[in-house]
Amino acid sequence: MTRRIAPVLALVAVLALLVGSFAGLAVAQEEPPFVRGEPELDVYVPDSTVTPGTATELAVQVANDGEVDAGSDARRAAVTTARGVVVEVRNDGSPLVVETGRFAVGSIAEGAVREVPVSVRVPADAEPGRHSLDVRLRYSHTFLSAPRSGIVQDRTRTRTESVSVTVDDAPRFAIRTVDTDVQVGDSGTLAVNVTNVGGEPARDLSVELAANGPDVALGETDRNTARIDRLAPGANATVRFPASVRADAAAESFDLTGTVRYTDVDGIRDAHEGIPVGLRPRPEQSFSVAVDDSTLRVGENGSVSGTIRNDGPSDVRSVVLAVGDGAFVPRSPRYAVGDLAAGESAAFRFRGEIPADADSVPLQLVLSTSYRSAADAERTTREAVRVPVAERRDAVTVSAVDPRFAAGEDGVLRLDVTNRRDVELRDVELRLAVDQPLESEFRTTVIPSLAPGETGRVAFDLSIDGDAPPSRYPASVEIGYTDPGGVRVTGDTATVAASVVESSGGGVPVEAAVLTVLLLLVATGAWWFYVR
Repeated sequence: MTRRIAPVLALVAVLALLVGSFAGLAVAQEEPPFVRGEPELDVYVPDSTVTPGTATELAVQVANDGEVDAGSDARRAAVTTARGVVVEVRNDGSPLVVETGRFAVGSIAEGAVREVPVSVRVPADAEPGRHSLDVRLRYSHTFLSAPRSGIVQDRTRTRTESVSVTVDDAPRFAIRTVDTDVQVGDSGTLAVNVTNVGGEPARDLSVELAANGPDVALGETDRNTARIDRLAPGANATVRFPASVRADAAAESFDLTGTVRYTDVDGIRDAHEGIPVGLRPRPEQSFSVAVDDSTLRVGENGSVSGTIRNDGPSDVRSVVLAVGDGAFVPRSPRYAVGDLAAGESAAFRFRGEIPADADSVPLQLVLSTSYRSAADAERTTREAVRVPVAERRDAVTVSAVDPRFAAGEDGVLRLDVTNRRDVELRDVELRLAVDQPLESEFRTTVIPSLAPGETGRVAFDLSIDGDAPPSRYPASVEIGYTDPGGVRVTGDTATVAASVVESSGGGVPVEAAVLTVLLLLVATGAWWFYVR
């Protein structure tokens, strides 16, 4: 059995060697030959026109057009792919300012394109024409790949390409605010100067301003347009826009955006957009109202006088002060002040009445100031002022002059009547009312007129009952008068006291004295007639 096994083992070994040889030959036939080549990177800027005085973004494209120098084309990707590509753009002495640094774009296969955004700032005084930018490329790649021998050769390369950028000489524009009478809370006109800072003329210009927030309106909406026929290089023109600023606007200045659409020398319609424009409105119109004097008193007519000052910033016309509703009832609620220049003051005075049922506390008087602004728009401001109100007092006071009477006596009650008001009172009527033991037959009298502070004297007959005990007895005086407005005021009542004292008893009655005198006269006449 051993001798039979040995030939079998030998045959198996031979077959194994043959199978291994055929397998190696198959692998060798599948393995491609070596390849040698490199990537070829080129740089392009599709849109290479820039405008002076702007910051723009250039799209720099890096394209790989790799090549194979030798070897199998089946493995060209191994040697034509650029790996770890880094792009760096420099200005190469041109007036353009490159604001971005380096970009790592990774691998770029053959036939692929990578786009790099490069920020460039173009000075306003940049010379029109073509300028160069250097684009530096740094990358690595496989130069030789020989899989059969296991040989791989890598390289790192740095190369610089130059691209051209054209500084355009087309029309471009600057917009600057030159004047405005717009105030916060008001409307007016915004004047702007449009200048062609480009190198070519423009015609059929349409200048649009747009507000960048809700606080500013340009006419009825947030944007408005003006037109200019033609602007040569360096020329300027002034255009005006209606504008208004909300009263509750928080900012002191506002940003607007300008757009100029124009036709160039080739008849092509173009636009310069995103032009910044500033608007600084004047402060809101304001007034100062001060009360200098007040004669207001509960239940009386009085006056409030003061001063209104135009605090600016603008002159105003047709200023009118008006009193709001309240405890003060003016004869006329409006006071025409007239025109007021900025910083100018004017006096005002309101006459009126404080009702009798009001309280004698300081009164808050709301004064509305209406005026016409510099833009001929009607505006109104309001301000509250504090006005003192004096306590109620009697318009007419009555005091008795030595009101002493004896029981059983007929006498005269004399009264001093004083006008306590600051105005003349006419037809001052006094009605006397007394009770027992006082009696009066003529109880009404009139004083034609009492000037402010004037005192007049009146008299009433007064009889005292003989049985009246000594005491002080009240006498009421009802008062009525006509005020300067022609209004009849009645109802005030004053009370005076009449003092009754005991009769002396030793005196001669008046009637007896009169009768004695008459008898003496008759006797004297008879004697004189007899003597004759």
